[in-house]
Order: sequence, then structure tokens, then C-alpha cells
Amino acid sequence: MTIKEIEKVLEVPRATIRFYEKEGLIDPKREANGYRTYSDEDVELLRKIIILRKIGLSVNEISDLFDGARTLNDVLDENIDHLEEQMNELKGAMKLSRQMLDASIDIDTLDTVKYWNVIDEEEEKGNRFIDIAKDIAKEEKKVIFSYLGWTDKNGNLYSPKQCIVTFIVGTCVMGVLACWVEKKEWTAHNLLASGIGSFLTIMVIECIISVPLYFLGKKFPWIAKNRYKALFIACGVLLLVMLILIGIAQIFR
Repeated sequence: MTIKEIEKVLEVPRATIRFYEKEGLIDPKREANGYRTYSDEDVELLRKIIILRKIGLSVNEISDLFDGARTLNDVLDENIDHLEEQMNELKGAMKLSRQMLDASIDIDTLDTVKYWNVIDEEEEKGNRFIDIAKDIAKEEKKVIFSYLGWTDKNGNLYSPKQCIVTFIVGTCVMGVLACWVEKKEWTAHNLLASGIGSFLTIMVIECIISVPLYFLGKKFPWIAKNRYKALFIACGVLLLVMLILIGIAQIFR
């Protein structure tokens, strides 16, 4: 089958199919002319992927299932727990949404004082709403960290073009910071020398620690879901090893 036929049969856009191919979940055969052809087995795999995605499983979890790294029962147990957490978080939001709908209000007549107080009262009762502050803080932290290395905010490897852009931006930022902190003269030479040196150091550390974590995350779901926790743990272990080696070196001086 062609990708156009797959779109009609499964009622999904080709971009979705291409995404699953890119993630390695399916591997259709290529003909001599370069076009992909999809077998019945490919279609069956796509059906499984779509079903599992619709119930909330991540691409990494589905990949683990196909690789045999995890069982479906284990993944489903975790998924149910995650969905229950989401449902609990939305109880307050659902209740308030119904109240607002029953009141037949529009955006111009929305009484912010009234509903602000309602949210406070519901939270005191234990009903939860979306924690927007936490989401924003987490997203900003991911973006900041992503600018200092080889991977994006989700832990995915940058393309060569993105690496070049990241290197240029990072060099400029680190050069300015280095000149400011070390009170160096603001010359092009100092900016470039300090920026390149500092940024290369960060990129090497990122490469040593974060990139292996990216590949480990493909096999171990906890690392994929808690990338920055794993990164901090790895940094801590590396720092401890370095301190031990320094201590040993001093002993044998």
C-alpha cells in the first residue's frame, strides 16, 4: 500500500505516519524508485501504535513494548495511574467550567472576582486546578538548558544546522558573561576567546553526560520522563568521581 492509501484506511495524516517512521516504530520497505510501500504487517503495527497513543502511551513506551523491554501490563498500570492523576487535577476545573456554563456568561460578563473566589474555595476543599506556574517554570528551565548543549528541551538531538546556530548563540552569550564577570576589556578577541572556551566546555560536558542519557532514555522510560533529574544525578556522580581522583592525586604527591 502507498502512504496515500494508508491515510485513507487509518484516517491519519501522512505527517503522523512519517513521524512514527522517524521514531523507528515502523520501517516500511522502499522500492527501487525510492517510494515506500506498506505491508499488511506495517498497517497492523500502525493500528497498534494509534490505539496505544490514543489511550495516552508515549512513543518511548510504545517503542519499549515493540522491543520487548517492557510488558503491556506494566505500561498499562503506569498509564492508568497517570490518567487518574490527570483526572484528579481536573476535578476543580471541570466543576467550575460547569458552573460557568450554567450561568450562561460570555467573556465580557465574566465576573473575575466571583470565580477567583470560587477557585480559592474549591482548592481549600481539595479540588485541584491546572498548576500553570509549575508548567511555565518547567518549560522555561528546559528551554534555558537546551540552549547550552546538543539536545533540545525534550532531549532530542539537534540537527547539524541547529548545532551551528546553538554554538554561535552560546559563544556570544558566554563571551559577554565571561568578559563581564572577569572584568576583561570588551574587545572582539576577548569575547570570542572567552565565549568559545566557555561554551566548548559546556558542550563537552553536555556531550559526555546528556547525549548518553538520551540513548539510555530509549530503553529506560524513567530516564526519558525525568531527563533533568537523571542529568543532575549524572553530574553529581561525575563531580564525586572527580573529587575522589583529585584526592587520590594529592595523596600520592
